[in-house]
Amino acid sequence: MNISQNNTSHILSNKVAGLLANAIIKVQVGCSKWLNQKFNRYSTQGKKRLLISIGLIASIFLIAGSFSSFYPIPRLSQNYTSAHIGMPSELPKPTISVLQLTDSLTKTK
Repeated sequence: MNISQNNTSHILSNKVAGLLANAIIKVQVGCSKWLNQKFNRYSTQGKKRLLISIGLIASIFLIAGSFSSFYPIPRLSQNYTSAHIGMPSELPKPTISVLQLTDSLTKTK
């Protein structure tokens, strides 16, 4: 996204984007190294138990979340009807109280 047509600002914005990308990558690599060191301290049986316990905890949270109201988004009421594409959600109310039944070509003068 080029905000201005100035070549100097374009080069500067590319440098800033590159610096931000490098910083994000360094943080990701640091986190992965730390997790790898922690995970490699376990034996093979310990790794299996750790992964199974993480899976069980995640599945318990997912199942419990489906039966309770952990979600902050309120559910839709039962009387909600969705509007179809191209159709109005409700009928328009007439703005003219007396409708003109003839047009100007069929009126007699």
